[in-house]
Amino acid sequence: MLPEDKKLRAVIRGLPVYMPPMEIISDLGTQGFCIEECHNMVSRKSGEPMPLFMLSMERSEKHKSIFTTVTSICYIKVKVEILRKKYGPPQCFRCQGFFHSIKFCTRTPRCVKCAENHLAKECEKSFNDKLKCCLCGGEHPENFLGCPKPRIDAEKEKRQQRVARIVPEPPKVSFLEQRAKNAAQRQQPTATTQPGPSTASPPHQNLSIVKILLQTCLIS
Repeated sequence: MLPEDKKLRAVIRGLPVYMPPMEIISDLGTQGFCIEECHNMVSRKSGEPMPLFMLSMERSEKHKSIFTTVTSICYIKVKVEILRKKYGPPQCFRCQGFFHSIKFCTRTPRCVKCAENHLAKECEKSFNDKLKCCLCGGEHPENFLGCPKPRIDAEKEKRQQRVARIVPEPPKVSFLEQRAKNAAQRQQPTATTQPGPSTASPPHQNLSIVKILLQTCLIS
């Protein structure tokens, strides 16, 4: 299970679209819930904010009771539902990148609304103001499906560029050049060991020594 799947995620219905996320976190804190992340959900088709807020918290028995015990936030009647699992790679809400979660992200934060280097919850702009995409620079939020530069393609392009810088491209050698190189290596003469001079005495010299020894014995 991925780390982001271990979190308990919920969706709040009934709050106004302009509700500040920090007020939601504060009110739920007074009710005994420790919320790690809260942000306004945006329509992927129109790019407009929706009256839905997504919560992220640790998966515990206390937090699981949020679906049955929480009926109002800031004196507004709400309904808390389980977040439906979406398809596609996990996305980080800190840098807006893919294939990792906010818990393990060390990149520079990118705002989903203005494309500046800060978290979305720290942005002073609202979704009713002029927005800016951090991928293409267009006047829409980063998670807008109509973005001319798809987010997943942009992330894959960045990963390929990083891999290209780390792993150099191998030299291009044609099949004929490699075959000629191998044939030249096989045709090179191999060094052979030449026999050294023998230290043994020749046979006729050994016979002469024997004769001298015999004559010496007879004389004596």
